Amino acid sequence: MSAEVETVYERIARLEDEVATLRAEVDILKKALRNKIARYEISTIKKGSDVSSIID
Repeated sequence: MSAEVETVYERIARLEDEVATLRAEVDILKKALRNKIARYEISTIKKGSDVSSIID
């Protein structure tokens, strides 16, 4: 076998790293979406509409 062949354990470790990176990116997107919703709710309230929060 060549030295370039990846063991199962190396592949699992690499995939775990990729999953952790994706989870971090999803968390960033969730926070950004939450902020956007909050800004929308605030602007709607300022316009005089009654809004119940969908964030909580």
